[in-house]
Amino acid sequence: MAKSKKTTDAHYEYRVWGKQRKARKILAKIGTDVTTETIDDCYFLGDDPDWNAKVRDSTLKLKRLVAEKRGFEQWTSEWHRTGEATPAPFDQLFDDLHLDRIARGKSFSIKKAVKGLDDDHDARPVFVTKQRTRYRVGSVRAEFTDITVKATGEELQTLAIVGDDLDELVALRKKLGLKGADNVAVHLAIDPEVDD
Repeated sequence: MAKSKKTTDAHYEYRVWGKQRKARKILAKIGTDVTTETIDDCYFLGDDPDWNAKVRDSTLKLKRLVAEKRGFEQWTSEWHRTGEATPAPFDQLFDDLHLDRIARGKSFSIKKAVKGLDDDHDARPVFVTKQRTRYRVGSVRAEFTDITVKATGEELQTLAIVGDDLDELVALRKKLGLKGADNVAVHLAIDPEVDD
């Protein structure tokens, strides 16, 4: 079996939606190592909510939900640059999108690749632009992100805390006043077929 170059990354994640003004203010005061970035992603929405698939910069990122503890979801994630290392059924999506073009020295456009998909393809593409600000609080990574869904123009706000230490994550969630808020992954929040 071929191995991808990057090892699998497992972490806990707690993601809430809405402006979360109070939590953002607290995070801005206590967070360090602040960075901002603008990102264009194309999510591929399927029937299984335990899988989160997106393409960024001609690379497929797959996240799989493996556990839930204390209100946090534990995800494993890996970036895939070759179809051989991509698990089924996403290897077919990788091939259908011709994501290997860039490795063969050819230009790649995710928008053109999506237009080339069959109408009955199982994975529904959703293009988004993210304006993200990241922080570090101890060993925890925190971020707030404004997401624009390109097809509808809908604008969403999300705040997430991510890390490996559950005790530290729970303490930060409490400090930010987020305990009890619904934890909803990005691919579920942007799905136009999910009822509000």
